[in-house]
Amino acid sequence: NLVQALAPRPIAAGQSNVFDGWMSQAPTWEDVEWLRKQLTVPLLVKGLMHVDDARRAVDLGCDGIVVSNHGGRVLDNTPTVAAMLPEVVSEVGGQCKILVDSGIRSGQDVFKALAMGADAVCIGRPYVRGLATEGAMGVAKVIRWIRDELEMTMALTGV
Repeated sequence: NLVQALAPRPIAAGQSNVFDGWMSQAPTWEDVEWLRKQLTVPLLVKGLMHVDDARRAVDLGCDGIVVSNHGGRVLDNTPTVAAMLPEVVSEVGGQCKILVDSGIRSGQDVFKALAMGADAVCIGRPYVRGLATEGAMGVAKVIRWIRDELEMTMALTGV
């Protein structure tokens, strides 16, 4: 935890609330490097979509990366994770764990991500929908449904 919480920086006339305000406090690669030196547990960095960022994370000693466009809801025309994953896997596959955290809605999506080289996937939206509709049992049902669909896809493709 931070010793002192970060306070919003005052914005002068003509400055941007985004670039001169909250983005000026966003973590940097130097912060990742510092954090890596402080931790004895695995460190994963989320939100990487470019091969150069994946390479930098690995070079800084990160144990894994989470390839994510944050659900595509920030920018309408962001490339899909599926479009970026093969290049990222080609660059850093086997050097760190690669997780996918965008576009996973079904067992077939899990299968595709694993087939493209991901080590694991995250299931944010399906999990939240299960939780919203049926609480903990809804989450259990979603996980079971995705697992069953993954196994069925594996069987049908001969894996």
